[in-house]
Amino acid sequence: MDVDRTNRKSSDKEWIVALIDLETALRHAVTLDAAARIIVNDTRNVFPFRQAILFDRSFGKRWRVRNASDVVDPDPKGPFLSWLTLFLNQWMPQGGHQKPQRIDASLLPEHQRHSWEQWLPPFGYWIPLVTVSGPPPGGVLWFCDTMLAEHEWQWLEHLASSFGQTWERLVLLEQCIHPKQWLAWMTPGRATFFVVILVTAIAFIPVHLSVLAPARIVPIDPVAMNSPLDGVVAQVFVQPNQEVKKGDPLFRLEDTELKNRHAVALKALEVESAQLEQVRRKGFHEDRSRAEVALAQAMVAMKRAEAQFAAEQLTLVEVRALRNGVAVFNDPNQWLGQPVRVGETVMSLADPGRMEVEAWIPVADAITLEHGTPVEMFLNIHPYQPLAARLWMADFEARHSPEGLLGFRVRARFEEESPLARLGLRGSARFQGTRVRLWYYLLRRPLAFLRQQTGW
Repeated sequence: MDVDRTNRKSSDKEWIVALIDLETALRHAVTLDAAARIIVNDTRNVFPFRQAILFDRSFGKRWRVRNASDVVDPDPKGPFLSWLTLFLNQWMPQGGHQKPQRIDASLLPEHQRHSWEQWLPPFGYWIPLVTVSGPPPGGVLWFCDTMLAEHEWQWLEHLASSFGQTWERLVLLEQCIHPKQWLAWMTPGRATFFVVILVTAIAFIPVHLSVLAPARIVPIDPVAMNSPLDGVVAQVFVQPNQEVKKGDPLFRLEDTELKNRHAVALKALEVESAQLEQVRRKGFHEDRSRAEVALAQAMVAMKRAEAQFAAEQLTLVEVRALRNGVAVFNDPNQWLGQPVRVGETVMSLADPGRMEVEAWIPVADAITLEHGTPVEMFLNIHPYQPLAARLWMADFEARHSPEGLLGFRVRARFEEESPLARLGLRGSARFQGTRVRLWYYLLRRPLAFLRQQTGW
């Protein structure tokens, strides 16, 4: 008697240990496939069934075979599994049983009971995967040669809850990492519908119409240093971007011809002065000579004026700075020996602390720009650090830029000083226009080209 009791206690202890090992394996499962293999194979260590088939369903669809005991890759289209799947979908209610159920051949119509006897043992059990979020997402069919004992039947609800919790956890995990369920639900028709809706929604997103244009940094109100005479540049005293002060010499024109003119004018003045003295002396003796004195005086005055004019021109050959600033011009060697006309600009003086952006927007890219439009200038030497500016001037009519580009000249003032800004630097300026829909922003150029080609 004591021996039987001891054997029973030992057997119960081993059964509890096997149940704990099963639940431990379920908690350590990281994929649904791994959990399915544990449910249909390792559970046999706790409950002695001959065969187990795991079913699941997605988004309320019909039951389907997920795994089977003693089979690596079960074929759901095989005759046995096809018949069993059909039986389950006919017998199982839409919501699924929430508790374990006993099943046998009596649940089948008379003409189908021979299939049970042909393929299955007499005793069957349905163990749902019980979850807290809704109907069971799956369940296990067990088929046994003997009926489960009463104490084993009482443990089935606990096992169904363990199966369900594991399954629910792994379903959420796989949906986050590998959304196979959603991919299965996303049919080509649904995918096309959602893509059309998404593209349509994106097409109507409001965006700012913008345009890029070549730009450079230019001075504000520079002083043009023009040639005061027709002549040839003989010498340039400063270098590009050199700081100068008021009165510093900038460049000098060739003065050889002017000196010769001045010398000739002085000589002519001497000749006329001598003739005037001669006429005056004769006037004391001849009435005719007295009449010529006035003419001789006029000639002397004219030659004196010519000499003074030549002397004044000599003082203009050296051009000096009219204010403090920076000399803005090209290579001085290009100006040496270069003939210039009166008023032709050789260089300009700019205040290095007063700069702005000058850009030329091509006619084909022109958009509506208002005073104060935001502008970003991307320097070629610092393309990742844009300089913020505000538009203050735009040409009304298109004209040719210094590079020969037909476009509209626009200017923008910097919002704040930046150490990156320097006179003469070039880059690209982006002008932000009015808000438009994204589809118009993308199709504006193609539509304009189509309109030009078709005339509509």
